[in-house]
Amino acid sequence: MKKFKFRYESVLKMRMDREDALKNELAKLLAKRQTVVDELDSLKARFLEYSNWVEEGLKSGNSSLQMHEISSGKSYYRTNLSRTSEKLARVDNDIEKAKKLLVDAMRERKVMEKLKEKDFQNYIEEYNKSEAKAIEEIVNYKSNKAGGEE
Repeated sequence: MKKFKFRYESVLKMRMDREDALKNELAKLLAKRQTVVDELDSLKARFLEYSNWVEEGLKSGNSSLQMHEISSGKSYYRTNLSRTSEKLARVDNDIEKAKKLLVDAMRERKVMEKLKEKDFQNYIEEYNKSEAKAIEEIVNYKSNKAGGEE
């Protein structure tokens, strides 16, 4: 009997490739998210250091610290913290979209794999039927031959 060949093997391969591409895209987005989180943490740490420096300067009565410079420094950090937080929210949104696409791709691949399994089971059943038929024909031939000689 002929070898098993799944009719939709190319479709299954295409879906598996799409799933792999989506996994890679998700990994890139997660790496980007980690970069943004690191950037946000760094900004927060620098802002804290800046705030401590300003406090120390004010406590020591340093007149070289002008209120305008202090205000502009704090607004710089607030603006950058806000932008980075928005950037993180956008990346998180992109990650959620990528996860949904990946789940859909995995579902499509699993459907194709189930079809392949069912097709393979049908192939096995047909193969077993043909084997049983061939064995039955051999047995009938032998019994007819043995019966005709007596």
